[in-house]
Amino acid sequence: MNANIQKRLSGTDRTGTAYAVVDPVGRFVDIGLLPGWWSALGPARVAAGLLEALETARMLAATAPLVERGEGFDTARGRIAEAYRLIDEGRAQPAIRVIIGPRGLFRLHVRGGRVDSAEVGPLTSADTDRLSADARDALTELARPGCGASLAPSG
Repeated sequence: MNANIQKRLSGTDRTGTAYAVVDPVGRFVDIGLLPGWWSALGPARVAAGLLEALETARMLAATAPLVERGEGFDTARGRIAEAYRLIDEGRAQPAIRVIIGPRGLFRLHVRGGRVDSAEVGPLTSADTDRLSADARDALTELARPGCGASLAPSG
């Protein structure tokens, strides 16, 4: 079996309390929260922390091959940012969709396959496992072909 198939890359948010795991091409594998997330992020910043961890993991997956070829991390990051810019310029913006986790604690706002933002419902510090599971389920739903996300209300 190819070693890259088994390889997983993880990233964290800047507090180190939210984490995400992706495969070598940046596909979502897992997401969660570590002890201390409530004081580090709180309910107001936890959704952004989870998305930051996912973006960090995906950036590592995207830059790893470039760095292995001897390109510096800053050069690799710049090339990826430029690729995103060109992709965004070349396409019309699809409608915003909202994917809500089955527990109603985590919501993703997406355009096409890209996440615009996320938010959480009312939480307590005891909701760690439920919130992690809801975020995991919402991101898994986003990865499904033809995901049945609901349209966000306009305005």
